[in-house]
Amino acid sequence: MANERLILAIGQLERALTRLETAQAQLSEAATAPSDAGDSDIAERHARLKNAAAEALAGMDAILAGKR
Repeated sequence: MANERLILAIGQLERALTRLETAQAQLSEAATAPSDAGDSDIAERHARLKNAAAEALAGMDAILAGKR
């Protein structure tokens, strides 16, 4: 049971990292392309990504601490 929760947490972390890598690639492309999206769109996407990563890490922390 504990192993299953750890595997699920690792999966969440992998998905969060994939989203981070995708966002980084998009930001790199956006930096070289003309900007039409504006800073507010980038800030909003950054906030969503930051929240998703924080949730994934909090879930892993909870599992490792035995709270789930």
